[in-house]
Amino acid sequence: MFAGDGQELETIPFKYGRVDDGLMWGDYAMKRIEPCNRVDRFLSGVAYLDGERPYLIICRGYYTRTTVVAYDFFEGRFREYFALDSGFVPMKNPFNDNPHAGKGTDPVYGILAGQGNHSLSTADVDGDGCQEIIYGAAVIDHDGSVLYSSYGNLPDGRYAKFGHGDSMHVAKINPDRPGLEIFNVFEGATEAPYGYALRDAETGEVFFGEFADRDLGRCMIGDVNPKVRGLQVWASDKMYSCTGEILPDKLLGTNQCIRWAADLSTQVLDGVDYIGGNHAGIINDNTHGIMLAPEGMATNNGTKGNACLIADIFGDFREELVLRKADDSAIRIYTNVDVTEHKLFTLMHDIQYRTGIAWQNNCYNQPCYTSFYYAGDMEWKTVWESL
Repeated sequence: MFAGDGQELETIPFKYGRVDDGLMWGDYAMKRIEPCNRVDRFLSGVAYLDGERPYLIICRGYYTRTTVVAYDFFEGRFREYFALDSGFVPMKNPFNDNPHAGKGTDPVYGILAGQGNHSLSTADVDGDGCQEIIYGAAVIDHDGSVLYSSYGNLPDGRYAKFGHGDSMHVAKINPDRPGLEIFNVFEGATEAPYGYALRDAETGEVFFGEFADRDLGRCMIGDVNPKVRGLQVWASDKMYSCTGEILPDKLLGTNQCIRWAADLSTQVLDGVDYIGGNHAGIINDNTHGIMLAPEGMATNNGTKGNACLIADIFGDFREELVLRKADDSAIRIYTNVDVTEHKLFTLMHDIQYRTGIAWQNNCYNQPCYTSFYYAGDMEWKTVWESL
């Protein structure tokens, strides 16, 4: 832990060590031998676990074994708030097996094994005023208990976990029902009940989704059709309304979304022909077209095309875009100065959004969302009630 002036306050070892270079974690069990891959997959975040104060969340593992520790730092030192460990996934042969499919050895937390993503999210999914940890296909309650871990039936009737996925969005997607929703993709292909699904954030109930025979990789949500109520969701080759209706809209990109326009709609990065065949941080949508085409800039993380950061930095309700120069000599911050007819407190006032910005350092940084429905047809009463 470091102070604002860079002074070290305290350093402690993480509770769950490597044990080995990945043998027991499954790094030698698949077709590709990958020492130090699954064993050294880390996530971190911040959650208001008691509804009032921020706790540090540190995690190790999500393809197979899952370990999570929550700490407070309220008295100038780290104190463990809760810790959980799924245990290793048993394998018949650590050099030839599928460790992703099984449960961990812990009788309580074993169902969390293999359910995590390359990022996590924090949100109050059950309406008790305390934030939960959305760990991919599973949700950990604010007290460290398992709220649920999603399993379902494959087409052949086998019962299987939803499993690991690369992209996840937790938001108020359907404004006409209580609570939040989660839109995920899952990479298990024929071994996962869904390739993508929209589900209830509190219970895990699937509203709609589709089985897939391949890893779909990415998905996205946003208010990209002003004529359709709720946020739209898309993955693979289809765009849906929040109630599952297939829409005829042209598919947009799935790298990152940004609240950029003055009309409270959602835009995406790239999703058009990339300049020179590379992601360049182009902001566009189907209504406004290209709204920003940065010159001499580049995104990060290869095919993911991530910006350095997308966040409401300067204090209105729209987000800024932070990109690096293509020669890595500097960063630039882009902000929208279009006049708007709307007035709203900053997004950072919303706890879910603020903690979402805190977990942007994770692996595949994913967009974060407010706890209230953010769209061109938002109902202002529900916005104020969310504070």
